[in-house]
Amino acid sequence: MKISEFKVPAQPASGQEPDALSHEKWHHKVLAAAAVARVRHGSRHFVLRRMLPIIFAVLVGMGLQSWRTALLEKRLSAADRQVASVSEELRRLRNETSPRSEMDVLREMVQRNLDGAYARVDAMETGSLAPVVAQVGASVGLIQGRYVLVHPTSGKPVRVRMALGKPQHDSDGSPRLTISGMGPVYTPIFMGTFFVIDHHGALLTNRHVALPWESGIAEKAIKELGVKPIMIEMRGFLPGQESPFEVMTLAVDSYDLALLRGNGAALQAAPLLLAKNNPLPGDAALLFGYPTGIHALLARAGDEFVAKLENIPNLNEGHALEILARVGLVKPLVSRGIIAQTTDAAIVYDAQTTGGGSGGPVVNLRGEVVAVNRAVLQNFTGSNIGVPVERAADLLKQTVHLTSELDHDPVGGPKANSRQ
Repeated sequence: MKISEFKVPAQPASGQEPDALSHEKWHHKVLAAAAVARVRHGSRHFVLRRMLPIIFAVLVGMGLQSWRTALLEKRLSAADRQVASVSEELRRLRNETSPRSEMDVLREMVQRNLDGAYARVDAMETGSLAPVVAQVGASVGLIQGRYVLVHPTSGKPVRVRMALGKPQHDSDGSPRLTISGMGPVYTPIFMGTFFVIDHHGALLTNRHVALPWESGIAEKAIKELGVKPIMIEMRGFLPGQESPFEVMTLAVDSYDLALLRGNGAALQAAPLLLAKNNPLPGDAALLFGYPTGIHALLARAGDEFVAKLENIPNLNEGHALEILARVGLVKPLVSRGIIAQTTDAAIVYDAQTTGGGSGGPVVNLRGEVVAVNRAVLQNFTGSNIGVPVERAADLLKQTVHLTSELDHDPVGGPKANSRQ
């Protein structure tokens, strides 16, 4: 406070004698005025010393927050550009027609999905279940085959419909088929799982594995075009065996079971034992199979091996499987679960699998087959359904004459594929 702002109360005019009371009042007014001046000065000093640093800190904080917000927006913008770039690259890969690009995309996808499953397999094989896993796994094989659809009168094969040199597809992505035109012949490749059940090459799998044309676009073509299926080849691959062997279908039933016959390595593999009764809810279960077929085998083979495969000209899945067998990379995937429900028609369990695992054995902790894996339960994540072992035993009893007749085959194996 400036000195000029301090006003002293006026004193009595000159020549007048203030009395004691007037003098005391004047003195109190002077003291009050001085006190007011001190308060005003102290308030301004408080604002300068205390409030200004706080205000400065708030302003600095607001500035930092604005800078951080701008930096975050910049990073988000960069991330958006990166996501857009990756999405565009994925779209390019999906539209890429070269075998290398398709294999890369499939291998990366399968690798991500199966890393956890392989970790469980490795842990299982090093634990107390190792003997069961090794014993059963040696007799669980991979089926690979091809077929064509042929018109019974004209003998013409079904072809992929073309337009302007490009294959035509339905809304679900499946190829459109025709018995006219010059498009490529429709020769789908199918894969599944089987297991050995006797010393004479008898094998068990699913009906939909042995007769793959009974569903999907092949079934539609058979009904609409009046064509019939012809199996070109059906081969079996067993772990530890370098060469595949021929497989033929002996019989099928309405419970999605199929009895096959194989030669070669199938005659040497140790057969799996069928349990005498169906399992009970709560029993442990081990599921063996080849989910995703060759793609899981390639994912497990490693980048260096796959890179060598990609350099082989005109490589197809059948040839790739032969190479995988020669280097010992054909091996079933194993998952463990619990039996959830048992009926005369189905066994439900939570051991994980997916397409390609159809036909694999579900075994108990003694290695006995209690079910044949059939399908994944829709809208019920993590649960699968299998055909009870008692149904498999019934099929074997009904077809025992077929296997006994083939036991006398001097060649020791199938001569032709049966179409049921």
